[in-house]
Amino acid sequence: MSLIGISQKGLTTPSPTQGSGLSLPVLITNAGQETARRFIEFFIVSIRNQNTREAYARAIKQFLDWCNEYGLEFSDINSLAIAAYVERHPGSAPTINQHLAAIRIMFRWMVTGGILKESPAAEVRGPKYRIKKGKTPVLTDEEMRELLDSIDVSHIVGLRDRALIATMFFSFARIGAVLGMQVEDYFQKGKRYWLRLHEKGGKYHEVPTHHKAEEYLDQYIDEADLWNEKGTPLFRTTIGKTRKLTERGLQRQEAWAMIKRRALAAGVNTDACNHTFRASGITNYLRNGGSRDNAQKIAAHENSKTTALYDRREDTISLDEIERIRL
Repeated sequence: MSLIGISQKGLTTPSPTQGSGLSLPVLITNAGQETARRFIEFFIVSIRNQNTREAYARAIKQFLDWCNEYGLEFSDINSLAIAAYVERHPGSAPTINQHLAAIRIMFRWMVTGGILKESPAAEVRGPKYRIKKGKTPVLTDEEMRELLDSIDVSHIVGLRDRALIATMFFSFARIGAVLGMQVEDYFQKGKRYWLRLHEKGGKYHEVPTHHKAEEYLDQYIDEADLWNEKGTPLFRTTIGKTRKLTERGLQRQEAWAMIKRRALAAGVNTDACNHTFRASGITNYLRNGGSRDNAQKIAAHENSKTTALYDRREDTISLDEIERIRL
């Protein structure tokens, strides 16, 4: 039975992980129609973000498949089984905690739906993990200039890529928020243009456009003739190598591949990824006297500790400091 669709008494429920290729776990299938229906409702009803939905589906299926290998039925799962799974999980501490969170929420959903009397995951604890600095690769100011200057903007693809990278860097925006923008989300307020960024949980965040990002966006939109196509994707794919834009929005994997190509061509850090420009922008802002509180507001972080993970000012060790080591 597949998560792409399940028929119960003539009702076809849409997939919670459409396109992921995941199938309904054997334990859920064996547990009966009511459990299967509630399980699918967990993904369809309670999780709106598609990326979260797919991540939770993978984590929970991995756990339930593990239980199946050890001969457990869904009703047999208890706190000892979940604790044993956590102990044997091959992932890193953050991954284990993320998977455990998905398992906890799923069981809580089963309890509220009357499938279980209590959650076996409620008291299970994951590994302790504390991080003070993020691992996202950051480009130096010089590398950012080299990257932007290296892009050939004699055609629409170069204009699009430069505008996309600049938007992320100058607004501290998540890749998903930028790629989710429509043309109307770049709008005039007063004398300046603003960005409307669609954040997690259906929220949106408005931030003024930096003058350089505004310049690059204007040039891209002018060349693409997008000003009047308000309800369509701002950053679009192209048809093969024709350099002609389609009406389809650019996806994360496509943006990631573009960034890798651009970084390699510019001779900058090829570890750069979709999140690099958010971290690089925040670091640049703080290094130039910006406050962490304001950086948090611009980045739309719920917690200042999250902003601190993007602060990479201490990564650079000066030669003067090294020369303090003397024999």
